Amino acid sequence: MSIHYIKQNVTEVSLGIVAHGVNCQHKMGSGVAKAIRKTWPQVYEAYMHHPKGSAMLGCCSLVRIDEGRDDLFVANLYTQQFYGYGGGKYASAQAIETSLSQCANYGDMYDLPIYMPRIGCGLGGLDWENDVEPVVQKINEHYRNDIYICDLL
Repeated sequence: MSIHYIKQNVTEVSLGIVAHGVNCQHKMGSGVAKAIRKTWPQVYEAYMHHPKGSAMLGCCSLVRIDEGRDDLFVANLYTQQFYGYGGGKYASAQAIETSLSQCANYGDMYDLPIYMPRIGCGLGGLDWENDVEPVVQKINEHYRNDIYICDLL
């Protein structure tokens, strides 16, 4: 399908899969992850039940937001081993590709679009046009639904 750039806050999505990047250190204390933690506390609870450390890098953990409904999920994409605030590159384009591909498989299974920020480009330190957008385009070639890049938080 298509990639759409929209002015929407990912925490206001009401139908689809909200995909966002998380680190492998059990910290969701800033950026989009913090906003998601505040909006959907069960996403943080699920995140804390997964192992900490490098084994999670490149994984996707899908969390159903409302029991009994199969139309709104949040996907924790383990896109970076560590985190920091010094302007370094913490996110991995390879981990984004692997975890987003898993997320797209869930999207196909539930027939839902994916909504995501410019994953890995804020505190993760990657460049959207050079590092991440090509990965999203590659995933989109095989995905049956639309992908929405949300530019507001």
